Amino acid sequence: MHDTLRRPRLPAALRLLLAGDVVSAVGIGLTQPYLVILLHSVKGVPLVTATAMTSLLALASFPGNWLSGALADRYRGHRVMTGGLAVTVCGLVLVATGEHLLLLGCAVAAVGFGWSVTLPAYATLIAGLVPQAAQGRAFTLQFALFNAGMGAGSAAGVLVGIGDLTALWWVAAATCLVAVGAVWAAHTRTPTGAPATAVQGTAPAAGGGYRALLADRALLRVLLVALLMSAAGYGVYNAGLPVVAVTGGDPGAMSWASVANCLTIVAGLPLALRAGARLRPPQLIAAAAAVWSASWLLCAVEARSHLLGAGVTLPLAAVLVGAGELLLAGALPALVNALAPEALRGRYNAALTLAMTSGMWAGPLLAAAATGLGRVWLLFAAAVALLAVVTLLVRRPARTAPVPDLQPATGPR
Repeated sequence: MHDTLRRPRLPAALRLLLAGDVVSAVGIGLTQPYLVILLHSVKGVPLVTATAMTSLLALASFPGNWLSGALADRYRGHRVMTGGLAVTVCGLVLVATGEHLLLLGCAVAAVGFGWSVTLPAYATLIAGLVPQAAQGRAFTLQFALFNAGMGAGSAAGVLVGIGDLTALWWVAAATCLVAVGAVWAAHTRTPTGAPATAVQGTAPAAGGGYRALLADRALLRVLLVALLMSAAGYGVYNAGLPVVAVTGGDPGAMSWASVANCLTIVAGLPLALRAGARLRPPQLIAAAAAVWSASWLLCAVEARSHLLGAGVTLPLAAVLVGAGELLLAGALPALVNALAPEALRGRYNAALTLAMTSGMWAGPLLAAAATGLGRVWLLFAAAVALLAVVTLLVRRPARTAPVPDLQPATGPR
């Protein structure tokens, strides 16, 4: 692991960006497990409505991703990322202070929009700071560090408890402000030879804009894989587990689940690097689907019978989810940037983020529907069925349904 991740030495600008990312991840770890609980228990929003409101994070990301990709191709990446972080800060403050349902909905949407603007710009900045051969390694480090930050934030949430949830949102806003400083500090340390379109200056106009992406069949295949797995994985994880925690009478189990998930990702990184070097992408995707299916079956049993209790079930499920994340998501950013023409790099990164967001959007709505029916276990049963479909898709012969090579030469993200 030491040789894989630390040689050659990362540029100073990239190290600053990663540091800012870790700090902002702490704020996400503090708040993400408690959004449904804050809206329901503190703000008085009905549970079904509060669960559905989390879909606003993903819905607001659609215009955010689109706008970020276009701006990152034309303007300086650090400005786009700074703007997104500023909107995120405003949304976090409104979540902490708002009381009216409409205002809270706008605040949640602002958080989703602002964060979705930062992600494509951030990926474009990383790709512009390292050569293509090292991008897989850089994204691997970013993925692990971000989850380490989220784990630290979730652990802090456990220590603080849930007596004053609104204070956590103020802390999260402060961490985003620190990230803004790191982005501008990284800009001052950017090497003079870095690609102008990604970091330093203004990109030339890209012919066709987003329409040009539709002609790239390899990219479309990657986006399809990303969308389906995101829907059955991240979407269900973010929305389904809090509902199980609330209905099981143990909201604090969400913090332990988040800690378990992040620790699994960080500790499992060396194994993921080895698996990525030995298994083909369809095998990695099928393995991730199998692991996630086991997690959702465990959650379905808990939601239906409360056999083990949320305090045991949710951390176990989160460990399995983390293992699936490591198997699945590592190489997607490196592949997308390898496919991207220089003038469309921002749009390619935005398309990947949009595909992942589209999948996550479905999870809260399915969770709200299952909660409204009084059968939360149906959410997890539906996820298992979708994962079975994905497994069949990636195992089809290449001549009828080719699966893109998601594995860069340097290993998973």
